[in-house]
Amino acid sequence: MPRLTFEVTIPPDPTRQRVVIVGTDPALGNWQPERGLALDRGDDGKFRGAADLPGGMVEFKITRGSWDTEETFLDGTLALNYQYLVLHDIEVAIEMENWKDCPPLEHDWIFGKTIDCELDATQFGHHRRAVVWLPPGFMRSGDSRHPVLYLLDGQDTLAALDTCGHETLCADDWVRRLAKHGLIPDVILVAVFHREGFGERDEELSPQFDGPKMADFLVNDLKPFIDWTFCRDRTLPDPANTGVLGFGLGGAFALWMAMRHAGTFGRFACLSPFFEDLTADAPDGCELIRHLEKSNIAHGTRIYFDHGTLLGDANIALYQTRATAVLERMGLVRGNDFTVNVAEGAEHMLTAWRARLGAPLTFLFGKP
Repeated sequence: MPRLTFEVTIPPDPTRQRVVIVGTDPALGNWQPERGLALDRGDDGKFRGAADLPGGMVEFKITRGSWDTEETFLDGTLALNYQYLVLHDIEVAIEMENWKDCPPLEHDWIFGKTIDCELDATQFGHHRRAVVWLPPGFMRSGDSRHPVLYLLDGQDTLAALDTCGHETLCADDWVRRLAKHGLIPDVILVAVFHREGFGERDEELSPQFDGPKMADFLVNDLKPFIDWTFCRDRTLPDPANTGVLGFGLGGAFALWMAMRHAGTFGRFACLSPFFEDLTADAPDGCELIRHLEKSNIAHGTRIYFDHGTLLGDANIALYQTRATAVLERMGLVRGNDFTVNVAEGAEHMLTAWRARLGAPLTFLFGKP
């Protein structure tokens, strides 16, 4: 008979260190938890065991030997039954979240908290909207400190801002999941909104138009507000823990910020950067790359570039090749100080950037 092998990781609660699998087969207790398959705890804290089962569909749950102690999600919702078609030996690895006899976590402790705010944009002469997402680690602690990532085109960045027919990058979902697995810390996200009149957003993100005003807003208005007023000294305000992420024209603006404001920000994600700006510069006459040649980006800065290969992204490779050569002449090391990811077959669109957002987040804030 085929063998079904279990490896179960449970919450680190010293009072609840038992795992019993109960399911549809006599080897799994025939849905009687007190007769289920008890797993053995290994030196690494994981529970393991195996059962020989007749071929076919098997269904089971994780318990500690009773229905009062079955698996739940963090919010207290009962976990669904696991189902596997067993036709050969299978190894199943499961990481569970909570037990039925444990109190559920508050919503904000699981998903983070989104707060809408407004503040003065000094150079623009008006108020500017920003939406701050505080990660679960921030909400569970009263004194933890966190990196901050500023997201350009903020209205298109957070799952919390998603509405019917309006897609976003779901950056908050990405951070929450990556942090859960220890790949990055719990990063605070600040979604920066732009004016939505005809051409206004483009002018704000163009270094050759109102980009300097937008940079001034980020450096002198928004960042001090986040660090010292909104989060009350619970951010890590140094450049190594402060980043800017943009896509399209926002990606090019993030690169410009790396040249001009590396003393304030030290992490930059440039997704499908629109190197040619609003003036439609050709690769050999690109103003942004000329600025890059005259800049001096310090070691320790991390810059993530990526682009697709279709439609709006089809011509980016010509500009990126020149930008990469400039960075290497500066002495920056590819793979350490910067990286370039080419997504074959991807287009210039939110769904494509969202699908690969884990890569820039990990490069900017993960371990080298």
